[in-house]
Amino acid sequence: MRSGGDADRLARPGPPLIATKLRSPVAIAAQLDRPRLHAQLARTLDADVRLTLVSAPPGYGKTIAVAGWLASSHTPHAWLSLDPADNDPVRFLRYLVGALAPLRPGIVIAARSLVGATDPAEIAALLIDALAQADDPLALVLDDYHVISAEPVHAVLRLLVAQGPPFVHLIVLTREDPPFPLPRLRAHRKLAELRAADLRFTDKETAAYLSEGLDLRMDGLHIARLVERTEGWIAGVQLAAISLRNRPDTEALVDAFAGSQRFVLDYLGSETLESLEADLRQFLVRISVAERFTADLCRAVTGRDDSARLLDRAERLNLFLVPLDLERRWYRFHHLFADYLRTLVDDRERRELHERAAVWLERAGLTGEAIDQALQAGSTDHALRLVEAASRATFEVGEFVTLLRWTDALPAERVREIPDLSARVAASLLLIGRLGDAATICAESQARLAEGGRQSGNLGAIHATLRAQLGDPQAAAMARAALGLLEQDDEFRPFALRALGTALLAKGELEASAAMLRTELEVNLAAGRPIPAVLALTQLALALNLTGHRREAETWCRRVLSAYSGARGQVRGGLAYAAYRLGMLLYEANDLAGARYELDRAWEAVGSFGQMRPAIGTAVADLALARLATGDIAGAFDAIGTIRREGTVPLPPRIEDGLAEIEARLHVFAGDAAVASDWADGVQGRVPAGWPGLPAELTLARVRLAQRRSAQAARHLRSARTLAEQAGDVADLVSIGLLEAVLAEQEGRRGAAQLALEGAIRLAAPEGYVRRVVDDGRAIARLLPAVRRIAPAFMDEVLAAVGSDAAGRTVVNRTHGTSPWRDERGDLVEALTARELEVLHLMAAGLGDAAIAEALVVSLTTAKWHAAHVRSKLGARNRTHALVRARELGLV
Repeated sequence: MRSGGDADRLARPGPPLIATKLRSPVAIAAQLDRPRLHAQLARTLDADVRLTLVSAPPGYGKTIAVAGWLASSHTPHAWLSLDPADNDPVRFLRYLVGALAPLRPGIVIAARSLVGATDPAEIAALLIDALAQADDPLALVLDDYHVISAEPVHAVLRLLVAQGPPFVHLIVLTREDPPFPLPRLRAHRKLAELRAADLRFTDKETAAYLSEGLDLRMDGLHIARLVERTEGWIAGVQLAAISLRNRPDTEALVDAFAGSQRFVLDYLGSETLESLEADLRQFLVRISVAERFTADLCRAVTGRDDSARLLDRAERLNLFLVPLDLERRWYRFHHLFADYLRTLVDDRERRELHERAAVWLERAGLTGEAIDQALQAGSTDHALRLVEAASRATFEVGEFVTLLRWTDALPAERVREIPDLSARVAASLLLIGRLGDAATICAESQARLAEGGRQSGNLGAIHATLRAQLGDPQAAAMARAALGLLEQDDEFRPFALRALGTALLAKGELEASAAMLRTELEVNLAAGRPIPAVLALTQLALALNLTGHRREAETWCRRVLSAYSGARGQVRGGLAYAAYRLGMLLYEANDLAGARYELDRAWEAVGSFGQMRPAIGTAVADLALARLATGDIAGAFDAIGTIRREGTVPLPPRIEDGLAEIEARLHVFAGDAAVASDWADGVQGRVPAGWPGLPAELTLARVRLAQRRSAQAARHLRSARTLAEQAGDVADLVSIGLLEAVLAEQEGRRGAAQLALEGAIRLAAPEGYVRRVVDDGRAIARLLPAVRRIAPAFMDEVLAAVGSDAAGRTVVNRTHGTSPWRDERGDLVEALTARELEVLHLMAAGLGDAAIAEALVVSLTTAKWHAAHVRSKLGARNRTHALVRARELGLV
C-alpha cells in the first residue's frame, strides 16, 4: 500500500503555501470590461452546467477575462493558479484546500480524514462532502491547468465534475483541453465553453482597448486591419499598441507583422523592446528568470537600486505585467512574454541571475522557490543545502513527489553523502512503493556509516521496515540494532519500532510484538502522526487478538478511527486498514452486521488504491468468513479471486499458499469437504515449519475431521497446539480445543470431548470469542448446552448463533443519533448531514422538490441533488421507500 508520512498531509502545517497562488489576478489599468464575454461566462452559474472550460492558446486573455467577470459579477470564488510542481497530488490537494478554506472552512477539518489517501474516488468524496456543507453558489477556478499531467489530479476533478454539488461550479483555464469527458458533458449540456474564437477582440473592443486603456487612437480602417493581421489575438494587439505608440508609420508597421502568432510575437517583441530605453529593456530581460517577483527581488537580481521605479514604469506601459496581490507587491509577466524575454538571456548570465534569485528567496524564507532557482542555476552546493534544510518539513507533510523531484535533479552521490536526507529519500521511496530503489539507497548509504550513530540508526530503521515487509527473518535483528542507535524522540524511531513489531509477529513472538507495537502506537498518537499510528495498529490489533486481548484490540481500533475519521465517520485511504482490523474483531464477537460493514467498506477503500488488494494477502480471510457467515457464499470466494486477479505479478508463494488455505477453510465451513480434500492432499508435507504453518495445520485438521481420518487429524492438532502454546496464541487455542473435542466425539470418547470443550470455552468466554466456537463447534452442537454453566451469558450467545438461520444473521439493536445508524434488521446507514435532514423532514411533510427548493431558498437542481443523496444514503429506491426507511430509523 502506498501510505503517508509522519503527519496528516493536508491539515497539519507543512511548507508554507504561496499566498499569491490562491488569489485571482488584480485588475490592471488596461483591463477591458467585455460584456459580450461576461454574458457567456455568466452561464457558468447555471445549475445544470458542471464545467466551464476556457481553452485557448497563450495570449488570448483567458485569465483576465475570467478575473474581470468574477470582479464585476461579485461571484464568490476560490482561485488556484497552478504550476508544474502541483503535479505532486499531495501538494495539489494542500493548495486546493487552502483555496477553498475561506469559503468552506469545514474543508480544513474534513481534510484530516485523508490519512494516506491516494484514491481519487476517496479524495473526491471528501471534497464533495466538504463543499456540500453549505449550498450557496461557489466558483472554483483552476488557472493554467495545462501544466497538470498527473493522472490522480485529473481523476479527482473528473469525479468532482461528475458527482459534485450543482452549486459548485468548476472553471478550468487551459491552453489545451484536459482529459475530461467533454463530448458527454457537451451532449448533456453540462459544459460551457469559451474558445479562441470567443476570446478574440472585435473591431469595437480593439478600438475601446486602444483609446481607453492605452490612450492610443487609430481610425477605423487601421483598427480593422490591426484586428485582421493579429486575428484578434489579444497579446498581438497589446504588443502592437505598445509598438505603435508615437510611431508615424502606423500603416507600415501593421502591414509588417502578418503571419503566425510566433512570428507576431518575435517581430512585435523586438519592436516593443527596441522602443524602450535601454535600462528598462535590460531590466525586463533580467527579471524574467523569476516566476514571480517583487521590487526587492528585482533589486537583488539586477543590482539596480531603482528597481521599484522601473517596475512601476513597466506596469504603466502595460508591458504584460500581472499584479498578484492588492498591494501590488508581487508581480509576474504574462507567461508568453516571459518566455520571449528568457530567450534573450545567454546561458552564463541566466545561471548567474537564477543564483541571485535563489539567494534572495532563501533569505525571504521561500525555500521551495529558492530550490527551483538554485537548480536552474546549476548551483549544486546551494541547492543541496536548501533541499537538506527543507526535506524534513516536506517529508512530514507527505509531499514525497516534490522531495524526490528535487533530489532526482541533484547528483545521486552528493545526496547519499547527507545521511538524514538519504533516510528521508529512502523512506519516501519506500512509502510510494519503490522498494528496490529504497533498498539500494539504504545499502549504499549505510556502507558509509559503518561507525554507527543516530544517522546510521535512521537508515537502519528504514531498511528494517523494508525487510520486515518482505518477510526477511533478519528484520528483527536489524530493527533492534537501529533502536540501539536512536533516542526516544528520533525522527525514524517509529519506523524501527514498527519493523520490530512486524518481524516479531511474523516469528510468532506475539506478546513481545504487542508490547513493541503498543509503544509505537502510543508514541504516534501522542505526536499526532496518523499514518504510523494506523500501520502500527494493524499489526497490534492482530497480536492482541491472537493473545486473547480482543476487547483491548477493539478499543485501540475505535480510538484510532475516532481520532482520524472524517466529520461523519468516513474511512479514507490508509485508515481503511484500521476499519479492516475492527471488522476482524467484530467477527470474532459474532457481530456480523458490524463486521460486514467494517470489512466491506475497508475492502472497497483498499481496492480503490489501485492494484493494492494483493498487499492484503491472507488477511482477506476475515472478509471471506464474514461474507460466508451472512449467507454470501459467492462473495466469500470472490474476495479471494479478486486478490489473484488484481495481482500485477505472480503472487509470492507464501501469499498464494495462504489464499489456498483460506479457500479450503471456506469449503469446510460451507459443508463441501470434497473440494477441500483436494487441497489437503496437495499440501500434505509442504506445510511450513514454525509459526507460519499454524493456519494450514488447523485447516488440515478440519479437513481430515470432515473425512473422519482421525489419525491424520490428531497429528495436525498436536502440531498446531505446540505452535500455538509456544506463541501464546489464545485465539487459535480456542479453535484447537474445539477441534480436539470434535475428534474425541468422533472416536466415542465423550468425557474427553467434554473436557476439551470446557477448556476451549474457558479461553473463549472472557474476551467474547463467540464466532470461534460457532465456526468450529457446529459438529458438536449437541454438546454445547452441557458446558453452559461455565459461562452462561457467553454460551447463550453461542447457542443463539448456532441455532439461527442459515445466513447466521443476528439482530442488532438500532441506535439513534450515531453515525452510521443500524436499523432493526442490522443494516447500516450512512449518517445524513444537517441539510439532508432538513430535506428529509420536508419530504415527510409532503413537499415536492420545487416546494423544498423554495423553503430552503435554493435552486430546484440543488434541492433535487440533496433529495437524491438522502435516498442514496437510506438505501431507498424512491421517495416513499426513503420515508419508510427514515421512520424505521427514528429519523422522522
